[in-house]
Amino acid sequence: MKKLLFVGLLIVSFVFVGAGSAFAGSVLDEIMAAGVIKVSTDANYAPQSSINDKGELEGFDISVAKEVAKRLGVKVKFVTPDWDLITAGKWGKRWDISIGSMTPTMERLKALHFTMAYYSTPAQFAIHKDNTTIKSLKDLAGKRIGLAAETTYDRYLNRDLVLVGVKIEYQDWSAGKIETYPTDANAIENLALGDGVRIDALITAKPTLFEAINAGCGGNCPLKMLGDPVFYEHLSFALDRSRPNSESLLKKLNEILSSMYKDGTLVDLSMQFYGQNLIPKL
Repeated sequence: MKKLLFVGLLIVSFVFVGAGSAFAGSVLDEIMAAGVIKVSTDANYAPQSSINDKGELEGFDISVAKEVAKRLGVKVKFVTPDWDLITAGKWGKRWDISIGSMTPTMERLKALHFTMAYYSTPAQFAIHKDNTTIKSLKDLAGKRIGLAAETTYDRYLNRDLVLVGVKIEYQDWSAGKIETYPTDANAIENLALGDGVRIDALITAKPTLFEAINAGCGGNCPLKMLGDPVFYEHLSFALDRSRPNSESLLKKLNEILSSMYKDGTLVDLSMQFYGQNLIPKL
């Protein structure tokens, strides 16, 4: 009798464990219960996100994230992991969402869910202002070009960039060497050291380059833009595809973004941080 009772209790316990897994709360439920949404972003990517003199994060992405948290009715906590960890997925709940100017690509879709776009940005080349031999994009052939690793710019120069809904037209030249860095800011710093000292050119987001030149990038920022943007990309929030029950959060974020489009919040933030409207039309 005791043995039968023991077996029966085991069966019941397995049923409850199974039921607990089957009816686990959604990611949105977890965030609402915690009262906090954990957002990953870059600490050195002005004007999207950077640390000010008070040691606080600020920028377009930071303000967008704070507004999203406000409309969710929760607090926001920022974390700043390396970019390649964010794009790789399998975050293990270390953060809930990336609001870090990420472009949806077919490769990233394997690991991440993406919201609707919240702004767009052009990809721009730059050279040292003292350079007199590089006068067009074709003159970059065989040159050392710096960029942030695992970015759309990396994929562009390697000719394997596949954006969702965007046709890419590649240049008819190839870089001599691609120098990769943890962040775009590192590429800017290395080009600013001198013409050809470490790299001959770089590619990054035009707003990031514009901000660096205006802010002085630690000095007088001796850089200048080269040619027109080579492609335009739409940027989205990203969620970890490996985390179960993320669909409700994805749906809620799209609802919040739609409201931020309609009431002009995104345009206002774009004008505040970029001085131009980078918000695509719905």
